[in-house]
Amino acid sequence: MTAAHLPPLSASTTSESTSPFYPGEPYSPTATPESSPSSRSLSLSGSTPTPSRPLSLVNEKVFDTPLDGPTRVGSPLEGPTRVGSPAPSVFEEKLKGEVVADLEKQGYPVSTEESAPAPEEEYPEGGLRAWLAVFGSTLVLLCTFGLSNSFGTFLAEYKTHQLASYPPSTISWIGSSHLFVTFASAFNAGVLFDKGYFRYQLVAGSVGWLIGIFTLSLAKTFVQIFLAQAICMGLSLGIMFGPCLSILGTYFRRKRAFVVGIAASGTAIGAVVFPVLLGRLFEEKGFAFAVRVAGFLMLALLVIANIVIRPRAISKTVVRAPLASTMRRIARDPAAWLVYGGVFGTYVSTFIPLFYVVSYAQKYSTNAAVATYSLSIINALAFFSRIGSGLIADRLGTFNTAIPLSFLVGVLTFAMIGATSTPALVVFLVLFGIAQGGWISVSASVFMTLANDVSEIGLRSGIGFFFVALATLIGSPIAGALLTATNGSYVAALCFGGGMAMVGTVFLVFARGIQVRRKSSSVV
Repeated sequence: MTAAHLPPLSASTTSESTSPFYPGEPYSPTATPESSPSSRSLSLSGSTPTPSRPLSLVNEKVFDTPLDGPTRVGSPLEGPTRVGSPAPSVFEEKLKGEVVADLEKQGYPVSTEESAPAPEEEYPEGGLRAWLAVFGSTLVLLCTFGLSNSFGTFLAEYKTHQLASYPPSTISWIGSSHLFVTFASAFNAGVLFDKGYFRYQLVAGSVGWLIGIFTLSLAKTFVQIFLAQAICMGLSLGIMFGPCLSILGTYFRRKRAFVVGIAASGTAIGAVVFPVLLGRLFEEKGFAFAVRVAGFLMLALLVIANIVIRPRAISKTVVRAPLASTMRRIARDPAAWLVYGGVFGTYVSTFIPLFYVVSYAQKYSTNAAVATYSLSIINALAFFSRIGSGLIADRLGTFNTAIPLSFLVGVLTFAMIGATSTPALVVFLVLFGIAQGGWISVSASVFMTLANDVSEIGLRSGIGFFFVALATLIGSPIAGALLTATNGSYVAALCFGGGMAMVGTVFLVFARGIQVRRKSSSVV
């Protein structure tokens, strides 16, 4: 029986008429309920009423209408409707009103208030603890990645002192292995972060980093330096740097890209300070003394970071899914694979100019200072772009900001081929510093954007940084092989890097399209 063929529910119905709700029973709209009305409440919002018969009345008789396709759960008096269907018709509203009036006449209190939706996870978006976490994460990245990005200073020292008998290509494996170990270990670090072990990760990473830096001050041979700088310091950095960025994602959502940019600016500060500090002390006091000075400076800053960074207590409404199920969900997510592929391609391009800009400037610039301070110029400009790109991403969307920056990194890598004069090279250093600084900052936020809730931030970021590790491991060696194969010409290496960034940009464009459809918004 459809709703259109129901007998009218009006006061004119006689007491001898058959009840439309309970067949075979006499029906009287004015009958007094056996019990108190307050004890027989019926809600239209979906809450379970005390008596089952009035609820059965509505569900079984009034809206016993078969529907094709999926249905949505409404209140008991609404009945099911198709997903995305328009508002109830005038007839449905009238029928619902008649049923409500009839039930009220019989003494059943009826509520028409809608049930409150399940609360979503809220983000503080500020507060003392949140901003202290930003400050502490900035200190961590200043001490760690700031020194890692200063490897060129160590390379110059090793070539003339401890490792003078080794070719530069062999020495450079210390720096590339350090970055690979760092990013590769970020996957397991992300899993531990999602399980709630952030405090242990930060302490263990800080202690391991300090052990590595002070051990490095005593190292004399290639193996000793490799174990201290590439392995010990790389593992320690991998344990804590990803969680230090992910912790910000638990405090901020609307300002996420901005605060990640602030933290990432610590890398730029360190990459400007440490080359100047170490370069001067290497000449005046020697390698061991210089490294120990840097180590004690890091000790003070990391102690402060461990004090001020506190993990946020996640609401109990957030259920941490088992790792296996989360991994399966990520593996089936096309947007995730497109993002990881896009980030991989663009990072291959990013590191090629960073690794070879000094030697490139030495070859083409007539001003020795340009070659000496080329990395410092890039990192100084990156400080501003890392913060600025975060602000833009929070307004326009993370993908909408990352895609142009990825494209710009590729274009500038191609443009480096033509920067064969001092003025052109300076322009390249400025533009590339802005582009790569903004890209590195926003790319970390792209990983977090894919997370369904805060319980996935660490894992998704860890997987993303693993692809960054692959980019650091294979990108520069391939460029070096192309450089050797072309007798020192940078054209092939830079074309390879620029092409990889363009492919990465295309991947990110497709990933953005998926996110736009998911969120029904172009601001992604």
